[in-house]
Amino acid sequence: MRAFTVKAKTLESAQELLEALRQFDPALEGSSSEGYSVSVDVGDDRRLLSLLEAIQQHVRERHDSARVELDGRGYTVHPS
Repeated sequence: MRAFTVKAKTLESAQELLEALRQFDPALEGSSSEGYSVSVDVGDDRRLLSLLEAIQQHVRERHDSARVELDGRGYTVHPS
């Protein structure tokens, strides 16, 4: 299964991501010294597109970019 991961600098921002992605059954990992990440298993392209839309909405509402990783490749999602 493909993994989609979003990096979070603080526990608070990780918890906000968990809430924004709750329909995708996200998992939280990390610590205050390492930073946090929220991961979602991506099943198919339709689910991936829905996940990307949810991330874009979250970024837009926060007016801040997000670092994401898909299949080991890093990307930055900017507010539009």
